[in-house]
Amino acid sequence: MELRHLRYFVAVAEELHFARAAERLHMAQQPLSFQIKQLEEELGVTLFRRTTRRVELTDAGRALLTEVYAALAHLRQGVETARRVERGETGSLVIGYASMALYNLVPPAVHLFRERFPDVQVTLRELCSPDLEEQLLEGAFDVGLAIQGMHDPELIYETVLREQATVAIPKNHPLGRQAQIPLRALASEPFVMYERTQRSLIHNQIMAMCREAGFSPNVVQEAASEQAVIGLVAAGVGVSLVSACMSGLRTDEVAYRPLIDPETSVEYAVVWKRENSSPFVKAFLNIARDVSQHAGPGSKK
Repeated sequence: MELRHLRYFVAVAEELHFARAAERLHMAQQPLSFQIKQLEEELGVTLFRRTTRRVELTDAGRALLTEVYAALAHLRQGVETARRVERGETGSLVIGYASMALYNLVPPAVHLFRERFPDVQVTLRELCSPDLEEQLLEGAFDVGLAIQGMHDPELIYETVLREQATVAIPKNHPLGRQAQIPLRALASEPFVMYERTQRSLIHNQIMAMCREAGFSPNVVQEAASEQAVIGLVAAGVGVSLVSACMSGLRTDEVAYRPLIDPETSVEYAVVWKRENSSPFVKAFLNIARDVSQHAGPGSKK
């Protein structure tokens, strides 16, 4: 039994007239009669009572018609679902993100994506480089919001936001009198750093910057999260280098000043597998671009 047989059956059942049903189906009456007869033989039931004056559905025919209506409706729904998936309107999207992106891109981008695509199930996973890239390659999620630094040839990176690196210092620190702070001014300061084992990319970048400025930072404490870093600065343990998006945290206890000499940017990138052509990934990339246009102070496209 083929789908066309069911459509032929529905047309005859609704018209109760083979000639009108054939006209509706844009075919000759004789082939239609043959197809219905073939369907009855395949099913082993009589679907229609035929006389010279009228055509009627049998009880078996009425029962089948009810089920065929349901099946065709389900099929139409399936086709529409497939089309919506193709357009990026329904399905699922798993997003991996660097925790620092929680302070700028993640909240507005996810909110806007859910608003535009309410039927897409969004799942979020927090990861750090290089784990983010490694799991993306393994297919653990569809798209990432990463701190730029790695360049795997199997992945595509598009930088959507650049934020100025900022010096976080205790509120009453003498350096707070300066509008901007050169990196070499921190040479004698105790540093609060991200844990090397947890945030190796950022940790190594900061260490390299300090060496290029002519000193090795005096790291007195390491912390695993952004909140912990800022909390330790607030407690007077030391100073730290953070992205500008964090300059709204604990402002009653921490002062933030732009880093200069060198003026350094933290780059946030949308990253996905080169072979991934999902419309959801493209839609999320476009939204991340839009959101970056309205990012806060210290940021630029």
